[in-house]
Amino acid sequence: MATLRMPGPSIPTGPPPTYEEVRRRLAALPVDRSENTVRSNLELVHALGSGDNLSALLGEVLADEKLLASIAQRSYPHTNHFDKIVLVDPGTQLGYRLTLHLWNPPYSDAEAEDEQIHDHRFSFWSHVVAGTLTSQNFVRDATGTLFGEYQYIPEKLNSVATVGNFYVNVGDSPLLATDRPRIGSGTSYDLTFDRIHRVILPREDLTCTLVLRGPRQKNYASVFSNSVRYDPTENQMFSTAELAEKLRTVLERC
Repeated sequence: MATLRMPGPSIPTGPPPTYEEVRRRLAALPVDRSENTVRSNLELVHALGSGDNLSALLGEVLADEKLLASIAQRSYPHTNHFDKIVLVDPGTQLGYRLTLHLWNPPYSDAEAEDEQIHDHRFSFWSHVVAGTLTSQNFVRDATGTLFGEYQYIPEKLNSVATVGNFYVNVGDSPLLATDRPRIGSGTSYDLTFDRIHRVILPREDLTCTLVLRGPRQKNYASVFSNSVRYDPTENQMFSTAELAEKLRTVLERC
């Protein structure tokens, strides 16, 4: 279940953390799913995404050409129509990763209609930096609509960059739509790996989230669709210039 926190915990006083301090903090996070860990991680992503912390972090990345280039080499446009910017990735299954997810309209009607229903290989904590994140949740239920179900397995390069996507057809599964929450800017929430949902693409305004991804809890994610043909695909990583432009766009809104 998703846990919402609005407006969230207070932001610690003091100067914003540096990129290296953020990286070290993520490396030291516990890997259990205790109530204390879930709460602490939610407070962490809220703090990192609020106040001057995110703008200082992105400003540091933009000022460091080597760091900017390394982040660009593992960031790409996701098949679900958002830009996935991997700020920190330890390259291990039990490590925590910090990413920006950026939905930047306009989107076509066809893109809006083929948004994939999915779960995840990991639980995560997220802070809405800008815009409003609208999702549609589903449960497996015999009274629901039948969807083709596919197991998604990413292809990794050097344990960090996701360079390709593989899908295995496992038959049809009934899904029943439940609620459609809208999560506004300044709100933090967590989502368990087994929650099935899809993001409703924003049609007018940019939406951006800062995501703290937890340790891997299964080897594949499930995706559901009756319209998309799932063939092996290759991710096209952003150039340094493309990434810099996207980070400046986020900076204007945070």
